[in-house]
Amino acid sequence: MNILPDLAEYIKSKTVVEFEELKERFPGRSESSFRRDLSKLKCITCYTDNSRYYTLPDIPDYDGFGLWQYGGIYFSKHGTIKETARVLINESVRGLTHTELSSILGIPLYNPLRALVKEGAVTCETDGYRMTFYSGDDNVGKRQRRNCTGASGYSIDHPFDLHVTIDLLLAVLLENEDTVEKAHNFLKANKHPDITRKEIEEIFVFYKLAQKKN
Repeated sequence: MNILPDLAEYIKSKTVVEFEELKERFPGRSESSFRRDLSKLKCITCYTDNSRYYTLPDIPDYDGFGLWQYGGIYFSKHGTIKETARVLINESVRGLTHTELSSILGIPLYNPLRALVKEGAVTCETDGYRMTFYSGDDNVGKRQRRNCTGASGYSIDHPFDLHVTIDLLLAVLLENEDTVEKAHNFLKANKHPDITRKEIEEIFVFYKLAQKKN
């Protein structure tokens, strides 16, 4: 019996569905068969809540970090929490602290980060209680460290170009450029033509600015 159309329609109607709920909705089917069905539909598993929630691949509206949240349940286009952390660290302009990663991802992630460091996928440097993670790629990691300690107004406590940061905060507060996309376009057109979208995203996270879907 092919239940894939009915299964897909049910998940679509619920947006996000728990695995146990599916078993109750379609009784008499083994767990292994259900998991094969979900795999055939290319369903995505959340990286929170013990990965027990699923959604269809065309449902998430991912943000600039490749993340999507529904009712406190988090999904990532990068897959697992470990892989997501690796991608975010590697794509970061200046590395990311554990606090920043937790803020972005919505959960603490000591174990995934410990595993990534052990594998050499990322590196970690500490300053007191502050842990900053950099790419395991030597060239990328060196560039990220330069961005943290260079002579362009960066510091440990404020790891961004201060001119960019001030202009961005003024754009958000005075010009209502309150999304990453709007702020990026505004700064590129005003004084900072070389600013990247990733830099804007990281400043938004660092200063906990309101982010809307772009």
